[in-house]
Amino acid sequence: MSVISMNDEWETPRVKFSSIHRTLRDRICLLDYPPGTALSETELARQYGVSRTPIRRVLQMLEADGLVETKPNVGSIVTTVDLKALRDAFALRIRLSELLGDMNPVSDFAPVLATLDALLQQCQALACEPDNAALCAASHRLQEALLSLSGNSEYRLVTDSLYFKTVRSYYMILPDLDWSMEARAQLEEVQDIIVSLRANDIRAVGLIRRNHIARTLSRIMSFMMGGALTIAEATA
Repeated sequence: MSVISMNDEWETPRVKFSSIHRTLRDRICLLDYPPGTALSETELARQYGVSRTPIRRVLQMLEADGLVETKPNVGSIVTTVDLKALRDAFALRIRLSELLGDMNPVSDFAPVLATLDALLQQCQALACEPDNAALCAASHRLQEALLSLSGNSEYRLVTDSLYFKTVRSYYMILPDLDWSMEARAQLEEVQDIIVSLRANDIRAVGLIRRNHIARTLSRIMSFMMGGALTIAEATA
């Protein structure tokens, strides 16, 4: 594997650290590094062209995110999905999404609407051309857009951490789900959010997000437990 260059002159150590963290987090969530994968500090440092110190800090942050665990004499291992922890994280995501309109919302929705309009076109194309990676990328982009609606930095931090803790379980089962239903669910969420933002109703956006998250949890739990579950049962 070639070294990933992150040594552009404009890139500060903080930016490098954030870039490595985001990249590794995405690779874990997209299952490039599936559960049980050992992450070598030495190898990662070589790939990213940095010392082991920032890699060690990134791995510590990923451990705080619940995505890796450190084992004596083994190192950092990508964690498996624990059903109880997953359900707890989803339950908190659902509650927090309802608070979006109260978390110091921005007054100018235009930049987010521009992003969502472009995202809507991508989601429409997915209905005709199944692409798991593209659907995951669309989910990430929607998450980033919704985070930008809040001016509360702590809310954004916690919400984003919970997103990455939970979304991995969805990506794990996505190949086994009904593609048309998943693509349609993503498309409808984006459409509904656009309508609400154009009506200047940010609280409705939070409720739309809440309902989408709850339905996703219901599908995940139903799949993992081998039967149909209601949303109430999934979040209990």
